[in-house]
Amino acid sequence: MAQLIETATSDLTAVDVDVVTLDLIENALRSARYEMDETLFRTALSPGIREQHDEFPLIADPEGKMIVGQFGLSIPDFLANFSGTIEEGDVLMTSDPYSCGAAISHANDWLVVMPIFFEGRIVGWASQFGHMTDVGGKTPASMPTDARTIFEEGVIIPPFKLYRKGERDDTALGIILNQVRKPDWNRADLNGIVAACRTASRRVQEMCARFGVDTYTSALNALLDRNYRAMKALLALVFEEGKPLSFTDYIDDDGRGYGPYELTMTITRTGDKVLIDLTGSAPQAQGPINYYINENLIRMFFGIYMITVADPQILWNDGFYPLVDVEIPENSF
Repeated sequence: MAQLIETATSDLTAVDVDVVTLDLIENALRSARYEMDETLFRTALSPGIREQHDEFPLIADPEGKMIVGQFGLSIPDFLANFSGTIEEGDVLMTSDPYSCGAAISHANDWLVVMPIFFEGRIVGWASQFGHMTDVGGKTPASMPTDARTIFEEGVIIPPFKLYRKGERDDTALGIILNQVRKPDWNRADLNGIVAACRTASRRVQEMCARFGVDTYTSALNALLDRNYRAMKALLALVFEEGKPLSFTDYIDDDGRGYGPYELTMTITRTGDKVLIDLTGSAPQAQGPINYYINENLIRMFFGIYMITVADPQILWNDGFYPLVDVEIPENSF
């Protein structure tokens, strides 16, 4: 478990945030999230990120809950699996899905997590990952369709400090880049991700200076609560209580000649909450279609769909997560 080092130890005060200030902070965070994208797109070298935009940013509250973002990265899971201190100026990195609670999907995803400090305390987190074109392994692009283990895909980076108090660990970075086929692309893409997180940090610090830390953090809680209330209304509108909705689809082949593999999902609303149940899905495959996934990722996909289809004006964040229960059967693919 990560140990957070803060010099400010006084408790924050919850304050009422007027609707104008709340909207200013919400839209400033939305803009900062898109500024993260543009910072990376203008500095990346790989076509996958520069043109295809296979990257996902996030700005979170002090507890790691996403306030604005695109993929719902699981910062709490990352911190739970990081052993060591986190101080101002630190930038953390991993590419190991099993060390961050499946916040990323595979070894190609290089995830950066950075604490946002203001006057000695953590006021939030900036995070982003990008899909690297190649991370080594037995095939170019590091996605062998016949792989049986993650170790065949390429270098797997455990959580570590890429920057320690503002100083980059060039030795560790050099070892990592020596494992890949396009080190110049990976270096540029990674530098862009770090720059994007630093951009988000500056914007959050500016808001804390303008509105005060108490107002800023209280606004984050208000935005989470606003999302919760909006999603509760959407669930009651879209899903008839007690009437399950089921869907089944298939993956034809696992890359090693076996299949098809059944994916089954059932959604049921009871009261204010819905249950997303994947019971009935196929068992694990020999090939690389197995997808290590966590409950919050299921919630994230569900929330994106609900908000995009039903009410795109809602700020999508982690606020609605308590309204969605998830059941993922063990040993399924």
